[in-house]
Amino acid sequence: MINVVYKNSKILIVYKESGLPTAPLKNSTNDNLVSRVANEFPQIMAVSGYQPWEGGLVHRLDNLTKGLVLFALSQSAFDFLNYQQKNDMLIKEYRAKSNGINTVLPGFPPYTFNCVDDGPVSIISCFRAFGPKGASVRPLAIKNGEKVYRTDIVKETENSYICTITQGFRHQIRCHMAWAGHPLTGDERYGGKDGEFGLEAIGLTFVDPESKKNISIKI
Repeated sequence: MINVVYKNSKILIVYKESGLPTAPLKNSTNDNLVSRVANEFPQIMAVSGYQPWEGGLVHRLDNLTKGLVLFALSQSAFDFLNYQQKNDMLIKEYRAKSNGINTVLPGFPPYTFNCVDDGPVSIISCFRAFGPKGASVRPLAIKNGEKVYRTDIVKETENSYICTITQGFRHQIRCHMAWAGHPLTGDERYGGKDGEFGLEAIGLTFVDPESKKNISIKI
């Protein structure tokens, strides 16, 4: 069974559990969210998405990240949402938990932004793959012609932060939070320790393909 948070004739938003891959690898039969959704909503596989085996999946979450995932139920809806995502109109909100361990990991340049505990901050960088088989990423100084990614961070409670992005890079929030000296709890890859993996997708804001009005789904 899947946990449906919102549905209309054009879109579907479901809640993904931590540890479940969002989508399969090519030719993989391992359990994943796309396969589970397709069992109940087979029309998503008629959508020509980013990959043939992803169907109407609009965006991914890391395996360990839990929370909201958006699917298109038709080709026109996917194209409409994909346009928004490419133009920074699809806003994704996350709750990040950190115990504030100021760990300096190899490959990180000096941190030049305000402290995330002192008020709202926007961390901006390019990215590069890092480590064996590029399993991690590291931020890079902004260069002409390179894609730039931004994470807006607001402190929520002592150990909780609200992170907002539009287009996302793999591990973007995990990397930016670690760069700021606040690796996520349970995120050993980026210097975090102690407890459950601390990232949850809690909000999606975009123009609804059905009503053509702004819609904001939050948990």
